Amino acid sequence: MTTPSLAKKKTSADGPRMYAWPPTPPHEFEVMSVTSGVGNGYPKPFLIPWAAKMSAECAVDDHEIISAMLEKGMEKAAIDHIKNARNRSAGEKADRGTIVHAALEAFIAKKPVSDAALAIQLTDARVPRTMWKSTKGMIEGALLFLKESKLKVTHSEATVFSREHEYAGTADLFGTMKIGANTVPVVVDFKTGKAVYDDTSMQLTAYARADFIGLDDGTELPMPKGIKLGIVVRPMASGTYEKVVFALGDDVFDLFLHCLAIAQGRKILAQSRRP
Repeated sequence: MTTPSLAKKKTSADGPRMYAWPPTPPHEFEVMSVTSGVGNGYPKPFLIPWAAKMSAECAVDDHEIISAMLEKGMEKAAIDHIKNARNRSAGEKADRGTIVHAALEAFIAKKPVSDAALAIQLTDARVPRTMWKSTKGMIEGALLFLKESKLKVTHSEATVFSREHEYAGTADLFGTMKIGANTVPVVVDFKTGKAVYDDTSMQLTAYARADFIGLDDGTELPMPKGIKLGIVVRPMASGTYEKVVFALGDDVFDLFLHCLAIAQGRKILAQSRRP
């Protein structure tokens, strides 16, 4: 998604994202984001082989660059170049995801992005040209979902807050759509990664069970009621999409709260260190 307007700037690259409410001081409270709660509290062992793969591919693909560094005695720089391969890959894909989300927002606002404007965004974000075609395909896939699902959007890029459980986050869309024979309220999230992971259900459940939607001017709006289903849409480079429906039950929310507690515990432990 685009960078949430109410999120505070991270204190470090790997630190949790935080939200403060209301937006202008004095703040009533400051809480951790939903994605940081899930990301820092839920184990992801699959990331270890992925990171190893990125490093190995970098060592092969950039062997000339690495050799040149070694010839100049820049051994540490060569090691850092290989170590950071996973961060460069993730950063490029995150930039692409941001552009896809921005195109969605523009479409919902009835201001579709032209090919020329898209090219400017891709250039400004330094997205590799090898990813331009797939980015355009993902945008087409995301828009195809909106057209085929006939989703009636009630809130877009909505930042939600929970006073009771101390978290916040920005949901892509809230709305209503027909699932089976019934039209029901849903929360929708777009993922531009290579797969839809089950832990996303925690993220959607947390959004659905927040206390209010917070606006940039400090206004608190009531949450949509009765959201029991979450939709994850994964737009693909082919111009199509994958749709996964999650049931947002009490058990999933309980698991999220446990992950949030672990993530908050990591923050507490880090702050306990003294010079």
